[in-house]
Amino acid sequence: MKRVLLLLLLAIPETPGASRYDRLPAQKKMDLIEQGRIPPGTRLAFSEGELNTFVGLKAKEVVPEGLRQPRIELRESRVIGHAFADFVKMRHAQGQDLNWLLSRLLEGERRIKVTGRVASGGGIARVDLEQVEVGGNSISGRALDLMIRIFVLPLYPQVKVGQEFELGYKVERVEIKPGTAFVVMASKKPPPSVASR
Repeated sequence: MKRVLLLLLLAIPETPGASRYDRLPAQKKMDLIEQGRIPPGTRLAFSEGELNTFVGLKAKEVVPEGLRQPRIELRESRVIGHAFADFVKMRHAQGQDLNWLLSRLLEGERRIKVTGRVASGGGIARVDLEQVEVGGNSISGRALDLMIRIFVLPLYPQVKVGQEFELGYKVERVEIKPGTAFVVMASKKPPPSVASR
C-alpha cells in the first residue's frame, strides 16, 4: 500500500505554492511590483476575476465614454478581450473628432473581441494579435493598423504589438494559464564564484 501511495505522489505534477501576496487585490500587487517590494523568485498569481475587476475600474478612468463591459478571458498563453465600443464616443471623450467618413463607418456601439498570444522570458515579452473582431467582422492588415493608431496609441502610447518589449520592474516572465496569469519575478543573481574573481 505504501508503494502505491508513493507512486501516486510521484505522478501528481508539482505545482508551485501560492505566494503570500496572492490574496491582495490586483492594483496592490501591481503597486508592490512597481515599488520593487516583491521578493526575487516570487510567482505572483492574478486570477481572471480580479483582473476583470481591475480592467473594469481602469477602463472607466482611461475611457470614460464609449466603452462598456470590458472583460478578459485567460487561456493557455492567450488573452481574449471582450467589450462593447462606440469608437466615435471614445474619440469625443478624448477631445478629438474623427473625419466624416470614419465617423459614418464607425458610429454606433459594436461588440469587439481581441485575441492576443503572449510569450515572455528573460525579462522580455511579445504580444501578437491573432484575431480582432469588430461587430462580428474580422479586422486585419491596414484596417487593423489604423484602428490601433487612432484608438489604442492615443490612450497607451507605450503599447507594442508584434514586437518585443522589456517587462521591467525585475519581472522575469508572465505566464498565461487558463483562468490565471502569473507574474514571475527574476531570481537573485548568484554571487560571482571564487574562481572568476
